[in-house]
Amino acid sequence: MSTDEAADCASVPNLEAALTLAWAKSSLDTTVGAALSRVGLSLDDLRRLRLIDARPQGLGREDLAEAMGETLSQAVRASLPLVKLGWLSRSESGEFSLTDSGRFLVEQSEGIAEKAARRWFAENGLDPSEVSMIAGSAPDVDAQWTFES
Repeated sequence: MSTDEAADCASVPNLEAALTLAWAKSSLDTTVGAALSRVGLSLDDLRRLRLIDARPQGLGREDLAEAMGETLSQAVRASLPLVKLGWLSRSESGEFSLTDSGRFLVEQSEGIAEKAARRWFAENGLDPSEVSMIAGSAPDVDAQWTFES
């Protein structure tokens, strides 16, 4: 077996794992997103609002982009509709902060998302604590957060 063939064989498990993770994210987004659509949010919106809420002094575009795993442009573009809806405010310096109505929405949405996520994990035979442990510490602003059971 040539070096190139060996490298190709070694990369297949990585690709398969990456494709499985992509499927899981898409499936989870669909399940939880369908539940959250009742309040006008997606799972990424809820995640974004929670990250911003973790920083009462506000969260800059760069920190938000890093925490969300997005480019700066994506982070701003995805946040602006939340500003227009009144759930986020944006200071002149560009810091995003949660409004009172945004905070209320997060509180309301967490229970909805928790039920949908619990159902998704059960239907897929996955243990959320094992998934969190395997995933390690996803980047965020101050501290890792998870949905409370």
